[in-house]
Amino acid sequence: MKITILKDEYWWGGSVNLGHEMPYSVESDGFFDLNGGQENDQFAPLLVSSKGRYVWSEESFKAVIKNGEIILDGSGEFELHEGYENLKGAYLAAMNKHFKFTGELPDELFWKAPQYNTWIELGHNQTTENILNYAHQIIENGLQPGVFMIDDGWQADFGVFEFDKTKIPAPEFLVSELHKMGFKVMLWVTPVVASAGANFKNFLNSGFLIKTKDGEPAIRKWWNGYSAVLDLTNPDVQQWYHGQLESLMERYHIDGFKFDAGDCYFYRDDDAIYNPMSARNQTRVFNEIGEKYRFNEFRAAWKFGGRAIVARLHDKYHTWNDFGINTLIPHTILQGLCGYAYCCPDMVGGGILSCFNRGQKPDEELFVRWAQANALMPMMQLSIAAWRVLTPENAKLVLDAVKLHTKFGDLFYTLAKESAQTGKPIVRHMAYEYPDEGFEAINDQFMLGSDILVAPVIEKGAKTRTVKLPKGIWEGSDRKEYVGGKEIVLPVDISSIPYFTRR
Repeated sequence: MKITILKDEYWWGGSVNLGHEMPYSVESDGFFDLNGGQENDQFAPLLVSSKGRYVWSEESFKAVIKNGEIILDGSGEFELHEGYENLKGAYLAAMNKHFKFTGELPDELFWKAPQYNTWIELGHNQTTENILNYAHQIIENGLQPGVFMIDDGWQADFGVFEFDKTKIPAPEFLVSELHKMGFKVMLWVTPVVASAGANFKNFLNSGFLIKTKDGEPAIRKWWNGYSAVLDLTNPDVQQWYHGQLESLMERYHIDGFKFDAGDCYFYRDDDAIYNPMSARNQTRVFNEIGEKYRFNEFRAAWKFGGRAIVARLHDKYHTWNDFGINTLIPHTILQGLCGYAYCCPDMVGGGILSCFNRGQKPDEELFVRWAQANALMPMMQLSIAAWRVLTPENAKLVLDAVKLHTKFGDLFYTLAKESAQTGKPIVRHMAYEYPDEGFEAINDQFMLGSDILVAPVIEKGAKTRTVKLPKGIWEGSDRKEYVGGKEIVLPVDISSIPYFTRR
């Protein structure tokens, strides 16, 4: 399909991980491939336009944006729908036809309290002592307990759903202690099996593993090396997988799971599997498995808009402009436009472990601004301990941002419940709420619901913040009243988190 981009028309969609390159307009030169291999995050076979148009396909596709046209190429049929007036109209029409929300939600704690992940703080050193020390520090620094995720490093081996007893000899004690402090406990899990482990040998001839088109076990490269992959299209494998997770819940009182990996690059279109399907659709099978648990988290998702999963943004670098803090707002906005309303930014400060090697000092201003930019997003996930890596003054600013987030918890959950019933995004592009006021190209501010405009400071060394206010009367976080319909310039310091409430 070839689409001519209209004058003053803007397009979003496809790949959440490219949100910072959008919207696409007549002047754009862009490309994305929903088949994978280019980005790893949430995907949807959808494009939505500020002129009330949308494109949908049941299959993945490639898009080239050039010379005022969008050229789409894929194995499925393309549907172009028009006449919905604006971005909101196009999104709601697409949602109601193709990914209507189920009315179900992940657990309310995701919105009402911060989340804590052990990955950046502990790396693979997931021991009982280290985990409990981190949890105690969270409480001692005045933060509210919430979801606590024990990340990669707890398992005896990939594909073995048991604790490494050399690190965590008494899992029931560890989980009990975390519960006593008020945390809900999640474990990091994947669909992979260590290619030299006991389960690999057990599964080799059982139909449990994906095989290549030649009938050999598929060994796939990922960030932890090379591993085999479970064939989750096989009902027997699904039953086994659920059995392993439920056993962890029953034996150790685990509350839920962080479902990591499952990206398209773990699969091939010609895989020999129980239920033949495209590589992209195997990601969706993994999503369907994790959706059954109220405490869940996914980074990789395909065509799963409107479903009850927590969708976390891809790991980001501890940088200002190189796939760092600059991507938080546009990526979160695009999550909403692709149907992933229950969205969580990456860990505060970034989620790339190598950016936080021991002895490597973080950019303190960046860390503070990251926490502030995340404060009025629906979910907030912390990992590296601010009180350990920052000066006391800057650590306090981070904790202040976390407490502001907690203060808004009831509102976040109210908006989530509204989203579950109506499909409306929680975080919305300015042009979604104000279609005729020239907000289409603005990517550094957003609407939280329909009444709160958030404009965090995300530029290094900023002394002022320019905000474009919609028409009407707005009350700022500084308690001043502002007349909208124009740009305003605010003085800011390192403690500033500008936001405005519509009067």
